[in-house]
Amino acid sequence: MINRYANPEITWEKTAKTNLGLEISLFKDEVVNLELDYFTESRSQIYWNRDNFPATAGLAAVIAGNVGKADTKGVDSQLKIQHQFNRDLWLQGRGNFTYSTNKIIDIDERLYPDVYLRRKGYSIYQVWGLVAERLFIDEEEIINSPKQDFGEYMAGDIKYKDVNGDGVVNTNDRVAMGFPTKPELQYGFGLSAGYKNFDLSFFGQGNSRVSIFIDPGQGNNTGIAPFIAFRNAMPIVANDYWSETAPNPHAFWPRLSTIPLDNNIQTSSWWMRNGSFFRMKQIDLGYNVTNLQKIFIDNLRVYFTIENVFLLSKFKLWDPEMGNEGLKYPLNRRFNIGVKIDF
Repeated sequence: MINRYANPEITWEKTAKTNLGLEISLFKDEVVNLELDYFTESRSQIYWNRDNFPATAGLAAVIAGNVGKADTKGVDSQLKIQHQFNRDLWLQGRGNFTYSTNKIIDIDERLYPDVYLRRKGYSIYQVWGLVAERLFIDEEEIINSPKQDFGEYMAGDIKYKDVNGDGVVNTNDRVAMGFPTKPELQYGFGLSAGYKNFDLSFFGQGNSRVSIFIDPGQGNNTGIAPFIAFRNAMPIVANDYWSETAPNPHAFWPRLSTIPLDNNIQTSSWWMRNGSFFRMKQIDLGYNVTNLQKIFIDNLRVYFTIENVFLLSKFKLWDPEMGNEGLKYPLNRRFNIGVKIDF
């Protein structure tokens, strides 16, 4: 059995980087400090699979080589403020913002007659999938619709769009959809303030321009498909699935089954969601007790902290930071009360 072919011409990937930076400080004592960077990266000779080989070549394994080229560009910025208003009141703040995109410049891919199948010009993390219209209503609709080439299917299974109009729905009907699966925009900010012996701080972070493709279940160890490998059903599935007694063509979950249904686990718009979110990561409130030198304590601070305070997101099925599989262990909200003593 041949797993791969020898290629003595394989070499290192090459990278050319450019970084232009600007740093600005404003007002007395540098109350405001801004750092701004514009960066580019051009990668060539990327080691990728080569797909432009006809079946008549008789190859038993995938051919790979230094055939790829991709460009990345973006902006990275940081803003910092700090000011002592008077003896009792002070303020500190910090924020960061990063926007980065990449694009495939060259790739050895098949000469697809349908240009929408070509990866050149898209992000490395772009996903191609089928356009899901709804769930099949009945057998009559199946008979009068284009044939779907993903195994057996029936009423309650996902109906896909025949993009190229050839009468068959297959891998040639996949289109680029949604944002890349890696966020193009990331940000965070925090603020700390103190008045006399009290101090309060918070920090939040988030991302945007990213898509999540739910994993409906490809096997025993992945996905959220109920009943597969004795897996339980998530509430969203139990409360919103297609059945003969409730044949909702727009239910969240298609026809139930104890085995993976190839037709329903295809990468498609049915499972695509907006993965953007903002999380208030931490809030901290403290009080410093002073004048304890008589008992050999320089400072005593009592504090109360909340972690993972709240989340804002259009994705409501589970925590978007968990990615495409909702059965992972989610982040917990934690409450901490403590005392810090400095001698």
